[in-house]
Amino acid sequence: MTGSSIKYLIKEGFKNTWTNRMMSIASICVLMSCLVLIGAASMIFLNIDSLLSRIEEENVIMVYIADDMTDEAITAMGDQINAIGNIKELEFVPKEDAWAEQLETMEDAQAEFFTQISTDIPLPDAYKVTVENLDLFDDTVEQLKALDNVDTIRENKDLAQRLVSIRQGISVISVVIIAVLFAISLFIISNTIRLTVYSRRLEISIMKSVGATNSFVRLPFAVEGMILGVVSGVISLGIVWGVYELAITEFADLISSLGFTALEFANYALPMLGIFIAIGIVSGVGGSLITMRKYLNKEGSEISA
Repeated sequence: MTGSSIKYLIKEGFKNTWTNRMMSIASICVLMSCLVLIGAASMIFLNIDSLLSRIEEENVIMVYIADDMTDEAITAMGDQINAIGNIKELEFVPKEDAWAEQLETMEDAQAEFFTQISTDIPLPDAYKVTVENLDLFDDTVEQLKALDNVDTIRENKDLAQRLVSIRQGISVISVVIIAVLFAISLFIISNTIRLTVYSRRLEISIMKSVGATNSFVRLPFAVEGMILGVVSGVISLGIVWGVYELAITEFADLISSLGFTALEFANYALPMLGIFIAIGIVSGVGGSLITMRKYLNKEGSEISA
């Protein structure tokens, strides 16, 4: 097939998209509805995952240091904690700061009573440890307990286990839902494309009867499938973006009451556009070519019929 032939067939693909615009619009609408559902589900699960990550960051381990340790020993202890691994963030909390925060939570009379009866601070220095991977939470706690000069350790093992279970459950649910939506999309799209190809079976038969090769017949349909896929992907992204921003505005009070900040859609727009276009092209081109096979082997049959 020469370059001029390929150029001609590509033009035919664009021309046929407009000529058969009613079926093209139907294919785009079906594909758009499926992509919008996939995009909306993806953004919901991404926000839930972000919320869980926020909660995980607050699930810290407090390592209280034994009394009468020098500044050098405390610094060395911090280095030992960092060397354990699975440490996302390490913060030293002086007992003076911790006691000041504690006093702020008390009523004025109660705080004044504690400050007057003694000038000693009844709290030890501590390290605030945020773990990287909650799956290794128990192992990290055991290693912290094994360090020298550790007075006590405060941790919330039950919360960590619940967060791990919730994250795993949400990951499984999100994969299953998106996979089901994708399968439904392919099924609906393939049937829509089958109707499109069926409505043009006479055109395919005429081309075959005058000696056109299978590749010559397929290319315009492949170009149409690519066009429909790209258009559907771009429009679907715009719809998902608009609906997402509208939902964020409508539920702004609820989101702020949870102390949560919704993800910026712009950060995910480009990857989502690429995925949408890829799904659209694969569905459009693949569906067209697969559906055409039965008609490519019927040279002239539709004319004689």
